[in-house]
Amino acid sequence: MAPSPPAPFLLLLALSGLAVAAAQFPFPPPQLTNASDADALRAVFKQWGLGYGATATTPEDPCLKKVWFGSLARNASIDCSCGDSTLPCRITHLNVTGYRNLTDFPPALFNLTELVSLDLSNNNLSGQIPPGIANLSKLETWHFNNNQLNGPFPNGSSGLRSLQSLWMFDNYIEGTLPEFIANFTNLTDLRIYGMKLQGPIPKKFSNLINLEKLMLGDLDGRNSTFDFIANWTNLSTLSLRKCGITGELPNMLSNLLPNLTYLDLGSNNISGSLRLLLPYKNSSLYLGGNNFSGNLPSEMVQSSRPLDVSYNPLLIGILPDNPAGQKWSINYIGTSIDASRTTNSENLTLLNCLHMKGCDRTFYNNLITSCAVNCGGKQTTYPDSLSNMFYDDTSDLGASGFHVNSDRQWVVSNVGSDPLTLSNSPGVVNESQVNLGTDLPELYRTARTSRSDLWYYVVGLSNGKYTVQLFFAEIVIESELNSGPGRRSFNIDIQDRNIKTDFDITKEAGGFGRPTNITHEATVDNSVLKIHLYWNGRGPRAIPYEGAYGPLVSAIRVFLPEIPPNNSPPPARPEAAPHDNKRRGVVAGIAALCIAAAVISSSVVYLWWKWVSLVKHPNT
Repeated sequence: MAPSPPAPFLLLLALSGLAVAAAQFPFPPPQLTNASDADALRAVFKQWGLGYGATATTPEDPCLKKVWFGSLARNASIDCSCGDSTLPCRITHLNVTGYRNLTDFPPALFNLTELVSLDLSNNNLSGQIPPGIANLSKLETWHFNNNQLNGPFPNGSSGLRSLQSLWMFDNYIEGTLPEFIANFTNLTDLRIYGMKLQGPIPKKFSNLINLEKLMLGDLDGRNSTFDFIANWTNLSTLSLRKCGITGELPNMLSNLLPNLTYLDLGSNNISGSLRLLLPYKNSSLYLGGNNFSGNLPSEMVQSSRPLDVSYNPLLIGILPDNPAGQKWSINYIGTSIDASRTTNSENLTLLNCLHMKGCDRTFYNNLITSCAVNCGGKQTTYPDSLSNMFYDDTSDLGASGFHVNSDRQWVVSNVGSDPLTLSNSPGVVNESQVNLGTDLPELYRTARTSRSDLWYYVVGLSNGKYTVQLFFAEIVIESELNSGPGRRSFNIDIQDRNIKTDFDITKEAGGFGRPTNITHEATVDNSVLKIHLYWNGRGPRAIPYEGAYGPLVSAIRVFLPEIPPNNSPPPARPEAAPHDNKRRGVVAGIAALCIAAAVISSSVVYLWWKWVSLVKHPNT
């Protein structure tokens, strides 16, 4: 039997065969980008100062490169359709996000007529949306959220009938909520909030039968009713926060929305019974700030799903007993619900103060005049600088809950979860590695956050005018000031009066991890001081992670200003001007010389008189 050929010889033979085959059947050259698309993209990137087309003399073909920069926070990329090998590729997707230096729309952008997806979110685009958007009639995804756009929504966009996803939140667009959006019947995801739009919600929105996510909010102007809700069998997320909705819930709501898992109707004027929402007892429900009445169905109270019914003053009912080792995930502050089975009588008395049913002054033997809380952190004392003990505030509040501190001097309340991830807010954040550059690091390294509403109540205060200090440091969203895409924005009310709108910690402090404080005077006349920090629909929702938005506060301090004796400050000693001091020095010098001269003259006269006496009476 002949010996088999060695393995290297066989490998060489196989490679030779492949080379011959490749020569006979060469691989087709890669498809290049359509020339007009390439020119348009080059002009767009050049105007925006991006790499492609700005400096390169022989730039790579766009559909071969595709990605210029890619990350969660910042992205510059395209995708192409290269179906027919005999035709050039067309640019179908353009993503340019997270560039705060982008301020305008290049005209060439609207020459990319094959685009089906355009994402320009988290930039700094300003001015009105150009009418050229009508050229992009094939768009299925159009995201321009988190910019600085203003003016009305362009009528030219009414022809974008292929849209499936439209995100236009966090801008300054104004006018009436466009009715022509109802013509986008392929929409599955519609998000419009955090702007200057006016209601009502058009009744024709009922045509949007393919919706899976609908998030509307922050509408001023005329009130809305529920007449726009139709048979939306695919809808899982419905958020209608601050939409000016009045009236009662639709009778057949559960038939119209059978697959709902998240419902936010907060801060409207909705009335009627909550029994119509009983089919959604296993969903996340945010119903606070309305006029619901009647009994709260006990079946709606769950330990695993958040339920917010706060500030529905006519809502009554009895909370069931807490499950063993658990507590209900419900926020009922500001209602008439009987919670005697779940909390002690002292806490009930305190909660009655928050319900504004009137504080029982006899409950507090000694009214307090100061209180301080280390939000999200352990108990801390600063005797030298602040002369205050800051209470521990590390309790887990979940997505809907509150905590009464052990001394019953203050209460913290939280409402909110991210509707897209259905995850609870971290609640408490701790960044020990942040270099804060302050002599009070323990106050700023921890914080309490919320994805919607965060309240602090100081209870049992002596009536009077108080100084309220709020301490802040951004320790989560790390971004270069005015250039990075991350940005936290929220509003602040004290005693139901707004003191800050669109408050941005990083901007106020001058950078990430830097402390900044707000000091405000507030009057207490019912023993309760109320601090409300709440999300206003503005700022990115997913940088550096999904759900990184909403209010954040590091510490709170409330105290009566110190009153000097006789109720008036002592008169200040006037400070001398420099030329006055010089004049006084000259005068003092002259006076000293005069005195010295007088002393010397007197001495000379005395000695002369003594000498004359000795001469006249030598034997004396």
